[in-house]
Amino acid sequence: MTRRKILPRQHGAITLLVVIGLVVLASLASFYSTRSVLMDQLASNNHARASQARLAADAALASAQATLPGTGPEVNALFNTLSTCPADVHGPQWQCAQLNLVQHPAMMQTQLSATAVRDLIQSPHVITLHASASISGQNSQAKARESVFVPTVAAAPGLQPSPTPGNAPSPPAALTLNGCVSATTDAALRVCPLVSSKGETCISAAKGPAVLTYFVTDTNRNGSISSTEKNACLALSAASLPGGGSKTGPSVAVPRSPCSRAAWQSVLGDITDEQLQAWSSAQERNGLTTQTTPPRSIYWIDSPTDWQQNVGTADTPALLVFSAKACALRCPRIGTSVHIYGSVLIDSGCNDEKMRSWQAGTIEGQLVVESGLPEWQSGTVLARPDGRNAYILNWPEGMDTTRVQRVNGSWSEGVP
Repeated sequence: MTRRKILPRQHGAITLLVVIGLVVLASLASFYSTRSVLMDQLASNNHARASQARLAADAALASAQATLPGTGPEVNALFNTLSTCPADVHGPQWQCAQLNLVQHPAMMQTQLSATAVRDLIQSPHVITLHASASISGQNSQAKARESVFVPTVAAAPGLQPSPTPGNAPSPPAALTLNGCVSATTDAALRVCPLVSSKGETCISAAKGPAVLTYFVTDTNRNGSISSTEKNACLALSAASLPGGGSKTGPSVAVPRSPCSRAAWQSVLGDITDEQLQAWSSAQERNGLTTQTTPPRSIYWIDSPTDWQQNVGTADTPALLVFSAKACALRCPRIGTSVHIYGSVLIDSGCNDEKMRSWQAGTIEGQLVVESGLPEWQSGTVLARPDGRNAYILNWPEGMDTTRVQRVNGSWSEGVP
């Protein structure tokens, strides 16, 4: 068998092909190695830019918190000029205001912005700050969010503890007064404490007080209030109390002049006239009415005109406050066909004559009068503990309601 010889020229060509193959493989390896390094660098740069944007957003959030005013009136004034709300915030109960942030000299290429947002129904005392940052030329953006408590509304007192250990707090009285109550001979009255049945008849065993007063006349001036004096003061008949319930008052004589607004304070605590007026005005300016979703919940009323409008629902109870201005001559009456779900407060200034021959429709919640109710003519008051929800806000235990404070656990971050 004859073996074929490989010529020197052929041997060189094969060697050249092998060398070229090795060079190509080395080039590919170098290319992919360089590409991997480049991708790692790009990822590292993107991560660095994203971190810078997040830090800038946090700086915007801190700056926004620093710009928040420290008093309730100043916080309310912040929302006198409204701005567009964030995309995930919509509805007539929301207020949004753009904050003016100071540009940091070390972040001249970064645009910072922040919007203050609050819910006028559920939490007018909480502002959620939506902060964002974008870095020019890098296409890097980030946002951060955190909530703070602000002193726009004070905390209302909770329900009084039940006298029986381990039981739920006692429900509020259907009628709270700072004086005495009596009815006309032809009065159409029903004062119903919380009862066992879930209907509106209130003909059942009472689970709470019907009438509570903070002032009883010490007729014999001996310094103490007897059961006879209490019964004479709270002179509603059994027919006017179809659900039963207690009629309670102080055991010792207390002064009523100057008017201490004891009934007001027992229900609203340190919530002031100015706070309620601002809350009511903000809801009105924002377009909240009885027809919106959710409906308006706070009404501060200065007009002496009688009230003829249904307000409040079981899901969104209302608070109606007839102010001292409304009661300058005679406190407004409520139409006999009007239905109110929530709390009605009447600042009659410890002047019983301003409430003489008062009339009303149906109140499901609580009626609070800063005087007596002489010769009461008509009205139905059905005690509903959830009627207080219009003004009962979430203030964690130990919270200082007079200053701005962060809401623990509310911070979050992301990208726009």
